[in-house]
Amino acid sequence: MSQSAQSISPDPASQRTSKGQRTADRLLDTAELLFAQQGYDATSLRDIAAAANIQQPGLYKHFESKDALYRQVLQRALQPLADQMEATIEGSGQQPSFTTLTDRLMDVLAQHPNVSMLLIRSLLSQPAQRDEIGMAWVERLADYGRRITHAAAIEPAQDDLILQIIAIFNLMFGYFWAASLTREFSTVDPLSSKMIEGQKQLLRQFIASMEQGSQLVE
Repeated sequence: MSQSAQSISPDPASQRTSKGQRTADRLLDTAELLFAQQGYDATSLRDIAAAANIQQPGLYKHFESKDALYRQVLQRALQPLADQMEATIEGSGQQPSFTTLTDRLMDVLAQHPNVSMLLIRSLLSQPAQRDEIGMAWVERLADYGRRITHAAAIEPAQDDLILQIIAIFNLMFGYFWAASLTREFSTVDPLSSKMIEGQKQLLRQFIASMEQGSQLVE
């Protein structure tokens, strides 16, 4: 066999890895949807395996527990948000601009629209059944919000800052959370590029009003 033929021969190990990753991704996609629709407690690994058309023992080859699967669902969707905000704060990355940050965050959320419902569920969880994993992400993202306003030299009063963080959270996460309602009461697809762009413009206007208000105070 020629060297060139050897170089293009498929690697069985890489094929197994690729197939395994596809299976893991399918499990994550399925879990993301079911956790969002039913909640963490009401969703079993059996439900997820069945919906993903995988035998339950096969699920454990990828995730050791429901807790581990839930963590990875949130990590996969929300770590890119954190990375975008960190890069903006540090002034690193290809597009660190504050003026385009909400655009980029909306694009990230649009890739996993069901995760917004998971965070809303976390916020609504009762103290006795507090979703510690989800709430850790909520608190982390809120802290990024505080750091971003400071780095952008927007220093509102503490009460105003809290209100602004809540408003931005609702404008981004609430948009995707309400997507099913939008579909139910209209013929509009909230995940269409046109609708996403409209929401981006609304966010840019809100951020501009925040910056203007900060300048007026100065």
